[in-house]
Amino acid sequence: MATDKGRRPATGSGLRRAAASLKCSPFVARALSAVPTDGAMVLRYHSVNDAPGWAGDYIQRSLTVAPAVFDRQMCFLKERFTVVGIDEIAERIEAGSRVDRRMAAVTFDDGYEDNYRNALPILRKHGLTAAFYVTSGAVGDADVLWTVRLRLAVRRCSLDALSIQAVGGRPLDVSSDEAKESAIKLLTGIVKRSRPAEADAVLAQVIEACGAEHARPDRRVIMDEREIREMHGAGMTVGAHTVNHYNLTCLEADDVAREIRESRAFLEDVVGESVVHMAYPDGRTGRHFDGGVARAAKEQGLRSAVTSIAGPASSAYSVFSIPRLGVVPSHSRLERLAYDMQYSRLWGPRDDVFDEVRAATDIDGV
Repeated sequence: MATDKGRRPATGSGLRRAAASLKCSPFVARALSAVPTDGAMVLRYHSVNDAPGWAGDYIQRSLTVAPAVFDRQMCFLKERFTVVGIDEIAERIEAGSRVDRRMAAVTFDDGYEDNYRNALPILRKHGLTAAFYVTSGAVGDADVLWTVRLRLAVRRCSLDALSIQAVGGRPLDVSSDEAKESAIKLLTGIVKRSRPAEADAVLAQVIEACGAEHARPDRRVIMDEREIREMHGAGMTVGAHTVNHYNLTCLEADDVAREIRESRAFLEDVVGESVVHMAYPDGRTGRHFDGGVARAAKEQGLRSAVTSIAGPASSAYSVFSIPRLGVVPSHSRLERLAYDMQYSRLWGPRDDVFDEVRAATDIDGV
């Protein structure tokens, strides 16, 4: 209905567009950046790729940036921040020192082969360093990452519906791309909440229903050992991301320790040097890491662990729960990236897991 001035009232979508416009405004970004805050910003990437069929079939679109966009973002970071390695940020946090807000760090999760092929040349072009947290069991596709197998199976499925025991046997719509994305989100969530044996059973059901041939990648997904060594030789940090990329809070304590220990040991053999940093798989909430998991990371000799919860990397948080801001497609607009970086620094994470981790890892003698 029109207002008495002849204008339509703002709709929900209209308000969202207005809010998004403000977030991309250089004036808003500049105003926020003037607010004094403490803490570096650690950015979280996954894939740098614009190959047809990659985003969507192999990895969700929100985790992929095009090489040209990544290039612009690295140029932006170099101009606006002092880009440092995760070592320096961890050292300052561990010492309880102030972490300069003009610092930033670049990190990658999983170890996709395009990190070597596309991201590394851009980082070297700008003289920047980054940390790459690698899922060791998937190196060289020795065991294809379960997230990739599940996504491939569902995206390539020719059926209209799936009957999966994990969802009560009810038909799961996969008749369109949109329906497949919804199914993948649901099934991925189930796997992430499951113990390894249960997670493997769900994955096996999906692959059997869709056809095993659909779950086999047509290209290599994860970096091989040579590429990881070359990354390390080029000055990049190689960190652990567990062996199997399971949700660590769903594992028994011995299994958590083994996932961390074996991932470290494998990568240390590859790079010929100690691996002392880690990223929790997922790590978006306390459902993906907790005090027990963080304590295990410390007991296994790690110096730091990063999360996937946005916030400033400062001594207000434990070195075993360093916040990170995930880079998403909307950050192709640098004003939006600048806004989200400062907004995350101003507000910080609101999850109680950060206090839990500090309590669990500040115990003397551990």
